[in-house]
Amino acid sequence: MKPKIDLSDPRVKLAIKIHRKQMEKALVVQQRVENAVLPIYWTLKSETKPEQVASGVVVRIEAEYFIFSASHVFDDIGSYALLISAGDGSRLATLSGDRFSSKKGPSGTHTDDPIDASVFHVQQGITDKIKEVALSLEDLDLSQPDNSKSIYMAAGFRVKKSNTKGEYAKAKRECFPSIEHGDQEYSLLSIDKKTHIALAFEDQVLMAGKWQTSPTPRGISGGAIIKIEGVRMAPPFTANPESRQLLSAITIEQRREVAGKPGALIGTRIGIHLSLIDHYLPNLINFENVTISKPLQLRQDTPLVTDIPEISH
Repeated sequence: MKPKIDLSDPRVKLAIKIHRKQMEKALVVQQRVENAVLPIYWTLKSETKPEQVASGVVVRIEAEYFIFSASHVFDDIGSYALLISAGDGSRLATLSGDRFSSKKGPSGTHTDDPIDASVFHVQQGITDKIKEVALSLEDLDLSQPDNSKSIYMAAGFRVKKSNTKGEYAKAKRECFPSIEHGDQEYSLLSIDKKTHIALAFEDQVLMAGKWQTSPTPRGISGGAIIKIEGVRMAPPFTANPESRQLLSAITIEQRREVAGKPGALIGTRIGIHLSLIDHYLPNLINFENVTISKPLQLRQDTPLVTDIPEISH
């Protein structure tokens, strides 16, 4: 349904113009974090070849490599090795290792896990291409609360834009620029800002001067929610020449507008993923040598579990 906004109103035209210009400034910032978002594949029960099912973000800490993603992504993958691609038509990489996850929900799966965070600790199989795009701790955003009115982007791979041929995979990474919801929307959505982030993602978006239904981003779960530090949706609407991308959260869910609640893309804040690493690999992260604060700890009523995958091919 078309929103009740008069597109001919000069004030609306000005607001749309400012919004578009700021989004354009955000989109031209160096794609440091975007490049670290990779498509994840799995052989679905009804298929005989790997299909793209989600996204993940590769991060290096010291000499260790990790894939940050959403826990529900691993419900089907289970104890098997992780299939991941550089998305450029190259051969799928088979990664084996440990997985650190938030606790499963009441259903016994991660579909109702409210935290929905997983970190895959790579032990074998990582390729040079994947290593090249890995983020460092300095690329992570742990600022809370964020009062800067920064522009955000959700980056990942939609299933409909991906294809495989044998052991080779090609996928198209996409970005959805947005802004963070305000306190009122967080309250309506029943989301805790300390552990999760909610970006505006309405059912209708303005494209080429017309209202169109926003796409269903199936496959971007586990992808990145990126803060564009230095580009703000607030006066004086300028852009810092040193603007950069920072990884703020991992996408876990899309909610459509319903019953007076706003549409949203929801992500688990990256501090949760670092807490998982710090819990299971203590002393790996030296917080004194990086320019970020020690991440939030999970609440005591949210115990952690670790899954040790078998090496499978």
